[in-house]
Amino acid sequence: MADELSALHGEQWRVEGEEVRGPGALAVRLGEPREDDPDRLELVFLADRDRPETAVPDQLAGADGGFGVGGFGVGGGTGGGGAGGGDQDPLRRGVEVWASTAGAALIELVAHNGRFAGHLDPTDPDGLPGWHAIHGGVVGWGTGKRFHDVQDWLVRNPVLPALAPALGGDLGRDQLVGVQVCFGGGAGRRTAEVRVHGEVHAAASAALAALDWPRVTEGDAYARTFVLLVRRAGARPPAEVGLRAAGRK
Repeated sequence: MADELSALHGEQWRVEGEEVRGPGALAVRLGEPREDDPDRLELVFLADRDRPETAVPDQLAGADGGFGVGGFGVGGGTGGGGAGGGDQDPLRRGVEVWASTAGAALIELVAHNGRFAGHLDPTDPDGLPGWHAIHGGVVGWGTGKRFHDVQDWLVRNPVLPALAPALGGDLGRDQLVGVQVCFGGGAGRRTAEVRVHGEVHAAASAALAALDWPRVTEGDAYARTFVLLVRRAGARPPAEVGLRAAGRK
């Protein structure tokens, strides 16, 4: 994790005790394990490790998270996509996916320069109405000749507007809400999951499953992205509530 974030950020991240620390007060910690989903590792990103209200939870696919074989591609949060061989270790693949999606969006929160992820304002047609948001990368993986199909579809079809009615107006807090989107499948199997602040959102997951993304019948194809809802329109930006991070006091 420290190596991956260092390479992504261009700044040093290091392991200190039970967390990975970046510049300023940035940190990533392991969360409490979940008995109902032992194949996932709980992660908590903190924009300020001394302020628990800046925590954004997410998950890292574990031992059989689908990353062990096949192709692997990373596309930017504002378009484009690619594919390659990549590392075959499932845990390292999981770290790569997390860093390219959630990690990129969360680092962009403090960098705020568009280098790591794209910004969406509350009126952007590709965003979630009423929210300032940061859209992380779009990652795809799978097997067979069409392993990139779901990733390509996600790059071309922003899902936030389609999920907005199901997500509703109340997301539990007015700033720093993480939305993870992961879906895809192969012959005889499908998955479509939306997590909001670390928890499965049943209505949004059902809405995602109903969208017309490619259903691959030979091999399999999956895609994941992560959007950080920075603040609801009209709420104070995190910087105005004393966020202590790289380059800020």
